[in-house]
Amino acid sequence: MASATIKATIGGSTASLLVIYPHADNISNAELRAELLVIKEWFIAFNTDKHDVKDKKPSSTKSHPASVMLTTRDLHVSDTSPHERVHITGRVSTAAAWALDPKENNCCVHIYAKNNKLSDGYESWLLKSTQKSKLGSPSIVEKVAAALRNDRGTLGEGHLA
Repeated sequence: MASATIKATIGGSTASLLVIYPHADNISNAELRAELLVIKEWFIAFNTDKHDVKDKKPSSTKSHPASVMLTTRDLHVSDTSPHERVHITGRVSTAAAWALDPKENNCCVHIYAKNNKLSDGYESWLLKSTQKSKLGSPSIVEKVAAALRNDRGTLGEGHLA
């Protein structure tokens, strides 16, 4: 379990994305950095309203602009869609939705890396679902809290430079 922050210049202002890994055990800083670099490019695309692979706009969701991403799976083959290419799965929240009790996210995204390799960088994304999800179960609340206690810092600084 871990968390980290991504900062990016979007529309002339600095924006931040808190990325939370509640299910990742023993993720190294190098692995985290590689994934965060791909997520950063998605974050810029999402918050500048760039369409996904099916021409859906982020502004069509209640998760725009993104401030928090709960990464439910790192780069993987889908269990439910085995013919879909490997991707990172994230549940996305605005700052307002994350401030609620219980916390909410309002869309699920799949983020694709070039050649299915994090080292090759970001390629595109898919808006998988716009279904609202609340983080109300004690188990997930504790996992998120543990991930936040294991804050690895900001991409581009310290261990994530």
